[in-house]
Parts: sequence; structure tokens; C-alpha cells
Amino acid sequence: MFRKLTPTRISGSSSDSALNAVQAAIQPCDSGATGTFKGLRLSSAFQPVFSITHRRAVGYEALLRACTAQEEPVSPLDVFARAGTEAEITHLDRLCRALHLHNHAAMRESDTWLFLNINPEVVVHGKNYGAFFAELLRRHEYPAHRLVVEILEDAIRDEALLAEAVDYYRDLGCLVAIDDFGSGHSNFARLWRLAPDIVKLDRSLIIQATHNRQARRILPGLVSLIHEAGSLVVMEGIETEDEALIAMDADVDLVQGYYFGKPGALPATGSRTPCLLSSLCERFKRVAAMQAEAQHANTAAYFNTFKRCASALQSGVPVERACAEILAERGVARCYLLDAEGAQIGINQVAASRAALADPRFAPLEDASGARWFRRPYFRRAVGQPGQIMMSRPYLSLTGAHMCVTLSVEIDIGGERRVLCCDIAWEAADRPA
Repeated sequence: MFRKLTPTRISGSSSDSALNAVQAAIQPCDSGATGTFKGLRLSSAFQPVFSITHRRAVGYEALLRACTAQEEPVSPLDVFARAGTEAEITHLDRLCRALHLHNHAAMRESDTWLFLNINPEVVVHGKNYGAFFAELLRRHEYPAHRLVVEILEDAIRDEALLAEAVDYYRDLGCLVAIDDFGSGHSNFARLWRLAPDIVKLDRSLIIQATHNRQARRILPGLVSLIHEAGSLVVMEGIETEDEALIAMDADVDLVQGYYFGKPGALPATGSRTPCLLSSLCERFKRVAAMQAEAQHANTAAYFNTFKRCASALQSGVPVERACAEILAERGVARCYLLDAEGAQIGINQVAASRAALADPRFAPLEDASGARWFRRPYFRRAVGQPGQIMMSRPYLSLTGAHMCVTLSVEIDIGGERRVLCCDIAWEAADRPA
């Protein structure tokens, strides 16, 4: 186990002096060490970070708690506001990290991460005040691989300084997390360059996904992009079962929030969370099955009509007549025929109900005769499984500039391979008839 962070006096380097000054402000005790800063008493709270897959806490985010001598609580923002200079901010940030590390070590959670926030100003200017973090870990034999250093990338405009900070903590052996991604000016370009080990999604994303169907539909794609960039994903701020189910549906790796566990001085014993996670997984499976059943019921009519349309084409019926039945279905936008290379044969067969809704701003895209659709997943999937009706994921139609799903099937017409396609407005395909 790790050595306790008891105050020691070691003269010598500037890193020793900085660490000694921090440790002098820490008072170890059996109930958890506290720190002092400008008349305030500082303490640690730890919020668990759970893996739904493992059904247990895999880490704890350290959070600052502070109060006056009269036991009146002071917010972390107000605590840092009392640090009037760059040097004081650096000292306070280092004091918080040392305090959290001490208290986490006392928890004897040897198989969990400690998530530590680093003040953006310290990320940028901390090196001007001597080395500290590496010496803190060395002196107390705390393994760097147990630490996840959280950096607010949106708060640091200088790309070079940000990259330097990430490299510094990574070279120490720590994991690096980008915090609150999705708020402010967060951007993917920085993710590609920084390649963080973990990305923590801001709570605003789960709130939007709860109240906005489009945001909910986009969230899994966002998570998938971050996964492809090589990072694990944490969804922060989950407070309700509905939010937890949305996070699961988005395929995030880890979750954090009041729904799973509130911050506390020590991990809860006999926690309800394993049972909660088990019941949540069962609820997710039930909800997913019901959604799949409802989706199947809603699309069955389209599939059956589309199948009759394809059969009519194969028997020699002209495309205009063969597609008339499905074009009369609610929400169907258009049908079109492609050759074996994905080139469109003839014009779109447009439903009368959708023609009246055509947006004149997108008129240059309406004529698709001769267009090449070989890049589209619905085409590639159809030619990969001849005779099987495929249904695409929702996407923005280039022709009509509206969200749609596409049914597609490869058929034989007079000895020639053809792919019949039918675009259905997503709002119709996603709602019960």
C-alpha cells in the first residue's frame, strides 16, 4: 500500500520546496486528511465512475469540498477565486491534488483509478513554479498508472501548451482524459492530435439527447467517432434512469452521475449500485426489444409492399406502374432503379404527396438521372446479399435534403442485375402508423 502523505521537511530542490509547502498545509487524520487555505478547511469527496459492463466502480473522481471556520460551505469556484495570483492558484491546485491522492490511497481501492482535475492555469503556467507532480508520486510511491488526469481542453487555447501538458502526464505513466467534451468550443481536431485515453462527455449532451430526438439519434455516432479515435468514453452527469438508458444505447464505456452514486468521503459499503446496474441492464434489454418490435411492426407494411414492387419489376412491369403501390404509402418519398455499378437508370419516381413538399432551394439536386450511388451503404449491402431487402440507417437524403431511410434489394430484370431503392421519410418510418 502507499505511504501516507505526512508532512515532511526535505531541503533541496525547488520541487522539494513546493511539495513541502503543500504537505505542510495537510493534516492527516483517521476520518480523512484535510487541508487549509486562507482560513478555509479543504476536504475530498469521491464520485464513483462505473463500468456498466463490469457492473462495478472502476474509478473515482476527486472533488473539492470546502467550508469556513463556522462550517459554512464554500463552492470550489469561490475557493479558487480567493487565490488572487498565479502562484496562489498553482499552490492551491497542488494542495488539492495532494490531498485527494492521500485520501484515495487511504481508501485501499487498489484496483480503481483516481480521476484528478488539473486547473487550466496550472496546466499552462505550473511549470514556472518548479516540478511537483512527479516528485509527489515518487516520494509516496503512488503508481502513476492509477491516475487519470482530467484536462479541460476548451479552456486552453494554445495548442502547443496543451499538447505539451498531455505529453508530460502521459510520459509519467498517467492516463489522460479530456473533460467536458461537447461544451463550449470543443472540437474533434484536438482529439485527433491529442489522442486522449478517455473522453468525458459533458452533461449537456445527455440533456439534449433526452429532450431532442435528433440529438439522441446523433449521440451514438458521436461515441462511435470517439471510439474510432482510440479513446474510451465516459458519460457524465447521469441523474435519471432514462438518461442511463440513453447512455447505454449510445454505447458509452463508463458512466458517472447521481443516479449511480453521489460524491462521498469514502466508497459506500453494501452499495445498491450492483443491483441497480443489473436491473438497469434488464430494463435496457426489455426497452430495446420493445423498440425493435415496434420498428418491425411499423416497417413490415413497407417491406411487404416493396417486395411486391420488386416482383412486378422482375416480371416485366414498367417501373412507373410497379412502384405506384409503394409510392402511395404514408411517408414514401421516391423510388429509383440502379444498375450493377450503382448508376441510376432513368429519373426518380416521386410520390405525389412529397412532390408538393419539394423545397425549391434544393432544386439543383432533384434530377438524379445518371447519378452514381455506388458509395451508399444501402447499395453495397444490397449487392452483397442478392434478393434480400435491406434497410439503411437514417441519413440525410441528398436528393430531397430530408432525413430518410432507404429500402434496397438486388433483383434480376431480363438477365441484368438491378438494385431497386425506395426512400422513406424518417419521421414516417420511425413512428407507428
